[in-house]
Amino acid sequence: MKKLLIAILATVLFNSCTEKNVSVSNNYFDLSKYMNSEIRRLSDSHVSVLKVARINGEKEENRFINIDWKREFDSFFSADIHGNSFTDKYIIDTIKNLSDSLSTIIIRYIAKDEELKTRVLEIHFNSKNEVEQIKAELYSKNFIANLSESLIYQSGKYYSISNNEDSRWFGSDEFIIEGKISKSPDINKK
Repeated sequence: MKKLLIAILATVLFNSCTEKNVSVSNNYFDLSKYMNSEIRRLSDSHVSVLKVARINGEKEENRFINIDWKREFDSFFSADIHGNSFTDKYIIDTIKNLSDSLSTIIIRYIAKDEELKTRVLEIHFNSKNEVEQIKAELYSKNFIANLSESLIYQSGKYYSISNNEDSRWFGSDEFIIEGKISKSPDINKK
């Protein structure tokens, strides 16, 4: 009995003194992880992008073959709410669409606090539980300006980044980037 009591005490003391490396994470969609996997996939696929830029109504269109995807998707990374600091800061709404024999799901995260930059994040899944589309609404303000961003990413097909800045002294500016992703023509083919 005495040996059993000593063994239990030793176990309790040992466990209480041992540092535990516990990783706590919220259960929100990990947008950064998803975008990093898309960057790898797009880079490996050697795709091109027909990019349309609109600044205050003026339009410019170009095709790009070598894209710095990390830089291109920077706004999507800033919309990520997966970190521990966002735990319990969003209302989660799940919408299931069972029409046309396709079962699609939309998970919508809505900010509880107006001080959060990412106000709305929507993840659209197809019937195979693959991400089909991501939408995000971001908002920030400071003494000089209010900035709102709308982001759309259709997996491997299309993305849109719309910025609207309303400045106290310089008025409003609207900046929109749209990218249509397609396979690059094989330059080695004859």
